Amino acid sequence: MTSLSKENSGVWKVRLDKAAAEPVYLQIAAAVRELLRSGRIAPSAALPPEQVLARQFGVSRMTMRQANDVLEREGLIERQRGRGTFAVQNRLVKQEQETRSFSEEIRRRGGVPSSRLVSFKTIEAPAAIAADFDIAPGAPMYLIDRVRLADGIPMALESVQIPVSRCPNLERFNIVDHSLYQIFEENYGIELARSEEEISAIAPNRNHRKMLDLPPNVAVLLVKRKTYTIDGKLFELATDAYRGDLYVAIVQSTRTKRLKSGPLQ
Repeated sequence: MTSLSKENSGVWKVRLDKAAAEPVYLQIAAAVRELLRSGRIAPSAALPPEQVLARQFGVSRMTMRQANDVLEREGLIERQRGRGTFAVQNRLVKQEQETRSFSEEIRRRGGVPSSRLVSFKTIEAPAAIAADFDIAPGAPMYLIDRVRLADGIPMALESVQIPVSRCPNLERFNIVDHSLYQIFEENYGIELARSEEEISAIAPNRNHRKMLDLPPNVAVLLVKRKTYTIDGKLFELATDAYRGDLYVAIVQSTRTKRLKSGPLQ
């Protein structure tokens, strides 16, 4: 019978409250999530089989499977047929949430954000983009390209477009060491309210590979973002190319109204 080694059993000591309102499988998922994110379980490490962990936690194998289902949906573990279950390298998990800058999101997760400026220039707004911003075609716009890093690791290549009229003299600020959103809100009095994002998976181009130090066979998640101010005006257009091995997007949806139909025949 397979069991945990004496060394590993200490790592997997988890206190469960089976009388609590929170389901046991969610308690297990939360405990394992913390082990993964704290590094006590190393990236790519093999996890013990479900039946072994079920015995360790004193639960059924079905309960353990439900916990693993949660962790797999969050992109924290990966099941490989015939090989077992493995920890996935820590990824930035983006869910439906309050609009946050990259820097705010990384700090919220206990990391250290930084940037590497690729280019900062002023361009003439193309007609289509000018229409989106409700400015005149050819009006000056900032085009800012940065590599965004978390704990020194390249995570995303970001390209931002903003009308110069919304934040004149932006070049006087240090946008390498500071969040753009923080600069906008604290120095220009801009109130950002919401954002819309379109997410798709693409094959990386040469620039993505170079800027993000992409390993072979890793896809890129392309996030096109529109950010609006509190008065409903478009403030920012951004395109972020995230490393697919370090970033996962989770979309949550709700069913608010059931369609009316007759009985099934």
